[in-house]
Amino acid sequence: MPQTCVAAGAVIVERDGQMIAANYGSVPGEIAVCMKSVGLADRSDYGALELRGDQSLLDRALTARLGDPPLAPGTGRRLRSVWYMRLDQRRSLLVGSHTALASGPPIGKGRDRSDLPHKDIGSTVAILNIIGPRAARLLAAAELPGELAIGAIGRDPRDADVLAILRESQRRFLVLVRASGADAFWMRLFAAGEPLGAAFVGLDALTLLSASSAAEG
Repeated sequence: MPQTCVAAGAVIVERDGQMIAANYGSVPGEIAVCMKSVGLADRSDYGALELRGDQSLLDRALTARLGDPPLAPGTGRRLRSVWYMRLDQRRSLLVGSHTALASGPPIGKGRDRSDLPHKDIGSTVAILNIIGPRAARLLAAAELPGELAIGAIGRDPRDADVLAILRESQRRFLVLVRASGADAFWMRLFAAGEPLGAAFVGLDALTLLSASSAAEG
């Protein structure tokens, strides 16, 4: 849990064996922030696996799981609760709930599955969501790539700690940062987002927002 979130007043609870920021005192207020401006949410409920392998092997494994065409470098695709993020030809990240990733990478089959090396990097990265109608504006204000197509992955060439910025939807981004640089990144986002009405939000608000979106869909 980033110290920046703790200092901001996060109510920390344990869920499914993980310590998460449930809320910051007002779940309705946090929902309103995500609907009207932009919320910043720690995703300690998520884990991350790194896959490395020969391009052809990775192509086959991703195609077996996601279908044709193979996931292109610099793009991501979601299947159920897991994001498949292909950073380059030989490296992909799988990001999702700890439960979904607990049995190893849900990717490939047969020999391809066993031959594809993977590593749990969850303890070395911080994962966060930026969500709201001003999410792209916040990233631009922080000099980060916000004008991405949905499913595209951006990087910050000036900061090696920023591993990936994925545009999940029109109003939602998923960001992976090295844990060692997480608090500095949080402060960078908050400073850039304060004029836009940015605020910290917890998982209780995100859960209710997701449930509402699913019901409407």
